[in-house]
Amino acid sequence: MTITKGFATFLFLTLFLAAPVRAETVTVGGDVFAAGADAVVGEAAGRDAFASGFSAALNGDVTGDGHAAGFDVDVDGTIGADLYAVGGFVSVSAPVGEDVTASGFSVRLRPGADVGGNARLTAGRIEVDAPVAGSLMAAGGRIRLNAPVSGDVRLTGGDIGFGGGARIDGELVYAAPEEIDIPQGVIAAERVRFIQLASDEGLREMREAFQEPGQLFWPSFFAMLWGFIVSLAFLTALGAILIAFAPRLVAEGYGKAHDRPGPSILLGFLALATLFGLVPVSAMTIIGIPLIPVVILFIVASWMLAYLLGTYSVALRLGSAFGFDAADNTRKLLALFVGLFVMAMLNFIPLLGWLINFVVVLLGLGAIALMIVDRFGGRGSAVPAAAPADTGPSPTDGSTDDGGATAADETGDKASS
Repeated sequence: MTITKGFATFLFLTLFLAAPVRAETVTVGGDVFAAGADAVVGEAAGRDAFASGFSAALNGDVTGDGHAAGFDVDVDGTIGADLYAVGGFVSVSAPVGEDVTASGFSVRLRPGADVGGNARLTAGRIEVDAPVAGSLMAAGGRIRLNAPVSGDVRLTGGDIGFGGGARIDGELVYAAPEEIDIPQGVIAAERVRFIQLASDEGLREMREAFQEPGQLFWPSFFAMLWGFIVSLAFLTALGAILIAFAPRLVAEGYGKAHDRPGPSILLGFLALATLFGLVPVSAMTIIGIPLIPVVILFIVASWMLAYLLGTYSVALRLGSAFGFDAADNTRKLLALFVGLFVMAMLNFIPLLGWLINFVVVLLGLGAIALMIVDRFGGRGSAVPAAAPADTGPSPTDGSTDDGGATAADETGDKASS
């Protein structure tokens, strides 16, 4: 099994806990939101449309921007403005009024998916069968251009080819392991620049991810159930390791989430946007292309740690409210396990369950970000109690915070006198 295949399987198992089970579609202020195992926006959207799930589809016409994320993404409705799509297999079959930004293991612009602006594509396998009115930037293991592009084209890939319908009106800059023959009907030789790649190992891994796609991405019901069990056991074991061997970091993270939940969620949203932005940024540079699998793995690891910390914080806080005393590591681990199980079960509540899980991820990611900001900002790391139990100051201990405050007041009184 290649690195990319192993990562894809790990990604499926990790995100299975946080994926909504039942499909739900709501409209808010003209925006249409769809989430679930099969998230489909089938109605026309007066503004923007959002679809997220194992399978995501934008089948209705969208006046504004279209957003879709899932293992299988299909865009069959016309998009009036920009399209943003990420997933395992991304297929666009309808016109897009402005730009297309898509990333996945496979991305295809099918005939009829005319792009009115620029196209930015990153995938293991890329096929462009629709005309692009603007510029095209594509990076992947295998790239095929079979349609005209009115602007400039920049391609980075291990296997680049051009079909009979390909034509480039602007300039072409392509980076590949070796120079290729480009037909004169595609572009004149004086408008072509070649950059040789020192290594195409990362691109080769991306290309090999498509040898057996069906077995990789569409497991049976029992495989999904087994994945649920394995994911729950893995996250619990990882939490046990962190609680036992990094108690101060866990306690500090809990303190940030407990004491500053609002800033944590807000900062978590900004941090998540930054993490996902690393993928297209890496694709824009030749050096960064082989690092894309590493960047994605880092995103998944950050998501997983944030999910653990957020669940742990919420579980301890709610447990404390009901009189549960997490006085030792065994009780803390028990609280984490119950929290993970409850969070997974919440996904059976349409849309709301997924939103709760997402907010928990933002809470944990924001707490981690606050820890990093405080350290680089020179504020140190004040480690609170790992559990929200009220220990209180000892009446005979003069080193408590109250005692320190009293000493400071006495010093101030003497100075003022």
